[in-house]
Amino acid sequence: MRLQLKDFFPDYRFLFSVAGLIILFDQLTKFFVRQTIPFATSWMPLEWLAPYARLVNWRNTGAAFGMLQGFGGIFGILAIIVSIAIIIYFPVIPRTDKWMRLALSMQLAGALGNLIDRLFLEGAVTDFISIWTFPVFNVADASISIGVAVLIIPYLPQIPAEWAVYQIMQQARQLNSRARLRPRNAAAPTSHEDDSVTLGIVEVIFQDASPVREFILTQRAKRLRHQYRLHRKASPGRERQTQVKAKKRGDL
Repeated sequence: MRLQLKDFFPDYRFLFSVAGLIILFDQLTKFFVRQTIPFATSWMPLEWLAPYARLVNWRNTGAAFGMLQGFGGIFGILAIIVSIAIIIYFPVIPRTDKWMRLALSMQLAGALGNLIDRLFLEGAVTDFISIWTFPVFNVADASISIGVAVLIIPYLPQIPAEWAVYQIMQQARQLNSRARLRPRNAAAPTSHEDDSVTLGIVEVIFQDASPVREFILTQRAKRLRHQYRLHRKASPGRERQTQVKAKKRGDL
């Protein structure tokens, strides 16, 4: 079935709606800080809270949380690359995997929010949230960090399962290699032949796989099948064996 741009509209509607709201809030708060707080000064109406939390007007020419100062241009280019990658990859994510879709939307918002600052503030970014001795940050930085947490935390319980899958595949390769019958002087099986055993395992894993893991395993299975076909076609003498078998059957 031929895909058209309208097929991706529901995906991009979610992506740009979430990212757009965060970017709007990020830019409004930065504009408010630049207009009301003089540069390099802080403000907190509650004096007792000032040592722990305050708003400041500060320019950051590095990465998030003040790291790598002076490389604003490089981080601007990286923000463009990351944003394009997220936009291209986003429709591939299953719509049932809401956590990953939310995480990438937040990371896109953070990248574009800081990119807007770098384009209009000569490579600098407005930071204004200062909590205790933690480096000053902004809404875009917080969006990136929370997006990473949203991406990782839901999948932490799956780490033991992923490790179990890895061990099963290693054992399957060993069993497949030992069980394969071959002449004494024949060459050892190639990695392509050993990987072919994982195709059946992938199908079994699908039964308990999350949508994201199922997509990854599906792509891996396609790659393994393609590699295995190429290996079979490229094997020396295979064409000759095919002709001999066909001759015995009377096809030639």
